[in-house]
Amino acid sequence: MKKIYIVLMFLSVLILFDSCDDMLDVTPKNVITDEQIFGSESGIRAYFATLYSNLPVEDFRFGKSGFDKNGNQTYLANVSGEAMANANNDVSSLGDGTWWGAWDYGRVRRVNYFLQTLPKYKANYSEDQFNAWMGEACFIRAYYYFAMVKRYGGVPVLKEPQEWTGDVEVLKASRDTEKDCYDFIAGDLDLAAEYMKKGAAILNDSKYSARANEYVAYALKSRAMLYAGSIARYGRVDLDGVVGIESSFADHYFELAFLAAKKIVDSEKYFLYRKNTDKEKNFSELFLAENSPENILIKDYQLKLNAHSWDIYCIPYQYRGEGYASSLNPPLEFANLFERKDGSPANFDQLATGTKFDDPADLFKDMDARFGGSIIYPNAVFKGTNASIQKGLIRENGSKLESAVNDTIKYVSESGKTYYVVGKSGVGKFSGNMTGFIAKKYLNESMPQSEIKENYSTQHWIEFRLAEIYLNAAEAAVETGRQEYKSEALVWMNDLRDRAGLKTWDLTAMTVDNIRHERRVELAFESHAYWDLRRWRLADKMFEAKRFFGFYPYLDVRDDKYVFDTGFANGYYYTFDPKMYYERIPESERSKNNKLVQNPLYN
Repeated sequence: MKKIYIVLMFLSVLILFDSCDDMLDVTPKNVITDEQIFGSESGIRAYFATLYSNLPVEDFRFGKSGFDKNGNQTYLANVSGEAMANANNDVSSLGDGTWWGAWDYGRVRRVNYFLQTLPKYKANYSEDQFNAWMGEACFIRAYYYFAMVKRYGGVPVLKEPQEWTGDVEVLKASRDTEKDCYDFIAGDLDLAAEYMKKGAAILNDSKYSARANEYVAYALKSRAMLYAGSIARYGRVDLDGVVGIESSFADHYFELAFLAAKKIVDSEKYFLYRKNTDKEKNFSELFLAENSPENILIKDYQLKLNAHSWDIYCIPYQYRGEGYASSLNPPLEFANLFERKDGSPANFDQLATGTKFDDPADLFKDMDARFGGSIIYPNAVFKGTNASIQKGLIRENGSKLESAVNDTIKYVSESGKTYYVVGKSGVGKFSGNMTGFIAKKYLNESMPQSEIKENYSTQHWIEFRLAEIYLNAAEAAVETGRQEYKSEALVWMNDLRDRAGLKTWDLTAMTVDNIRHERRVELAFESHAYWDLRRWRLADKMFEAKRFFGFYPYLDVRDDKYVFDTGFANGYYYTFDPKMYYERIPESERSKNNKLVQNPLYN
């Protein structure tokens, strides 16, 4: 199977198309003629480079500060209950409805201009070329709109570039309903798939390996329609439908999500990654594998062009390069979501109560392979050595000795034996480790320590993979309640569970709660959980003055054995305000367009 990339290329010839975002979708005066761009294949490929580079992908470079940013910033995982930010970059709230914005009609304008203009040059190209390019553009437009709709609800749907006539009032567009937006996205993706199927000969050429295909369109449709179904089932209609979808449409959207996912599975073009017989290592490897049969769409990175900084910010302290460490610290609550191989819950804190361990890693044996593949736990092997995670010592009198200063502080016992108080990877402020766990997913274990620095990581981001498609289909199936859908989805869920080394399910296990649980552990740290909690309308319940726990090993010097204790990871209480189920429409946009009604509860 050919790997599909988003390749970012920054081409000065197209900078002009980024320069005019004053209204919604106004075409700037051309500095370069249409003939120069649309009259040659090289011009079109350059245009697509900009369209793809502008995809609002929530990747390694996405955080509170925006898209394509590098810096020690807040990630979506830090506000979803998946992970705490490190101790030096602590997050004290879950936002105010402005953290995750993506209002950008400049993107829409550029793709609308392409869709309007390319047909005028159709005679210059083969049918395959024309169809492939039109399909890609429809997919890209749908992607842009989905990024906005999942944040804001209904937004103005503009299908053609607006033209400046001298009357600013003509350019002001009202928000369409949320339902109309999702219907538009579905239509664009159907059109994209139809076009790209006709242009498959072009898209399958190695020269076009950096592009989407019809199955990428189906992948986005499965995700977007799943969101629409959830909004209809669990949301509330307000502002005359500008936000919310009538509940009677829920099954319709869930069925669309299932059928889109089924097209991908039935194509037999993608398969779960299973190249390593060690299931835990296999799960870790799938995120770094160059030719994984599971990947449907990935975003690629190149050194000195668009490299990211995932390793330097997220790696455990003892393996650090040029400073920083541990930006994603899973709390005990999230670690406990994983199952043991026999199907029993992790219950780490309960099982550790009253128990001593020769090796703290013993507590984490026989787990769902996704646990060790996603999380570095105390004394887990990482980069060929044990991750030294320890919060302190238990002294001869039974009292605790802790130090957050650094990992070189020593203690001499009454017997004369010398101990290090804390682990080389914490727990403590010096290390950034707040919870006793560190996220492992996407970390490059083969990266030399000398190269662990900012803007030096180049592992790809997987935007769509088959596991998500399985989960989309399964959730949609159980939401519809249709037995034939659930039976098909059960096969796919058992494929996932078998890869994780877990017991397979029968149909009675195909419940909404079980599917949601599987989704959280399979897709951990992949920028899904925050949006899932929002579309399920569970975020305000989960984060109701919530404090998260850490799970900490101590070495007892009386017998050189380890014990675990729990404690609050930080001093913050996290609350999700219900108004944040929709982001705040930027006031800068409303000041330019008084037809943009603000989302509920922000006024």
